Amino acid sequence: MSGNIDDTRETVNIFPSVIQLSTLLGASSMKRDLIRSVEKIRKTTPNGRPDGWTSSVYTTLFTHDKLHKEAEFKGLTDHILREAEHFAGTLGIDLEHFRLVYKDCWFNIYGWKDGQESHIHNNSVISGSYYLKIPDGASGLIVHSPVMESMFLPPQSTTNIYNIGYDEIFVEEGLIILFRSNLKHSVKPNPIKRERISISFNFVTEIR
Repeated sequence: MSGNIDDTRETVNIFPSVIQLSTLLGASSMKRDLIRSVEKIRKTTPNGRPDGWTSSVYTTLFTHDKLHKEAEFKGLTDHILREAEHFAGTLGIDLEHFRLVYKDCWFNIYGWKDGQESHIHNNSVISGSYYLKIPDGASGLIVHSPVMESMFLPPQSTTNIYNIGYDEIFVEEGLIILFRSNLKHSVKPNPIKRERISISFNFVTEIR
């Protein structure tokens, strides 16, 4: 008795790492005013970099992280909220009885050789970044595989989506990236001498 088992073989992908990418129309017209607001805050706000970080990236996390409550950023943060609500629908989050609200929103400025080690965003549901100023050649966003991180790796003959430990999303001005807050991510050291500016944020849910 013989048969071809190939006829019943299939590869099934489950538990995907879901990321939403969208581009803000009119980003170029907002850029100058937003950068002006960022620079104004930068002049009076100490670096909020958490203890233990090895990077010298300038961040207003913990020192000025409620940008969503400021008029200068309202046009942007209202749009990001709508994008986050769409992403929440993709994830199956109950938005009939709950709503998404900003937990915090801040900006990061990467100078030459500044990067960010791998991390997650605790006590949040959805996180992400808006890319305000991205010079040519600036670093993208690295996302890390939750599967490969804890796996004993066998020898590999080829690289594919089933065995990579991380992937890089190349970014440009006006791009909004959204992901689950527990997705580990990082930023490679900035290889150019021009500054890279992103606005990051976390969302939580609250009862309507």
